[in-house]
Amino acid sequence: MKQIFLLLLLSNFLIADLITIEAGVGSWSQTPLGFMEYKDTDKDNSGRDTSNENEFANIYAWGYIEHFFPYVPEFRIEYSSLESDGQGSGTLSGFEIPIGSNFPTTLEFNQLEIIPYYNLLDDTFWIAVDMGIAIKLVDYQATGRLESDVGGFIQLGDEIYNEKGNFIAPLPYLKLYGQIPFTTIGLKTIIKYGAIDNSSFTDIVIKLDYKINFLPIIEPGIEIGYKYVDIDVDVEDGDTSSIIKLEFAGLFGGLMFHF
Repeated sequence: MKQIFLLLLLSNFLIADLITIEAGVGSWSQTPLGFMEYKDTDKDNSGRDTSNENEFANIYAWGYIEHFFPYVPEFRIEYSSLESDGQGSGTLSGFEIPIGSNFPTTLEFNQLEIIPYYNLLDDTFWIAVDMGIAIKLVDYQATGRLESDVGGFIQLGDEIYNEKGNFIAPLPYLKLYGQIPFTTIGLKTIIKYGAIDNSSFTDIVIKLDYKINFLPIIEPGIEIGYKYVDIDVDVEDGDTSSIIKLEFAGLFGGLMFHF
């Protein structure tokens, strides 16, 4: 029985040395800045959804697996959501917003990223460098309602503006990681940027993490940092197009687990 236990413990250490899994989840306090413009060339009209620049807190999650197989890329996946409330003007979804009226809007993005990458440096003198391609799958929805004053009470009417869309953004991916020698404190920078035609996408993360290594198999930890996203995208669908020019920035913090 003792030999079996020691064999299992040894196999766990061997697997941990050959395969690395790390994951994290947390909250990102983001402040949006910018607008989304809607154009209908067939009807020759346009409207704009301008952000109120209010702060929102949204969940993010990430994870990766690294292995010992040669030539096969490592694999990372990320999820995050973006949110903005704003004011509509002009003509949105065929509805001409009366001048001087209040037309509150909401805009939500969901981002899923699939990232194959290679280790150029793997903890060499406490430094790691990864490079790859981040395939960013983005879907969004913008909605709006006309606000009216009925007997001194503010009421929202039926949903008039409802615009949905999605796009794919392949971005070069670079991760730089440095660890303070003989500690479990690390500083990480992740840069994703790509541009094509009139569109570009920037995603930058700077974070500090600390792992607690008192357990043999799993190392829990915490992470804090700053995240910046700049979306400058023109999404066309027949005679209509959505021009998105928005920035999201703010601090984040969460838990992480290293296996």
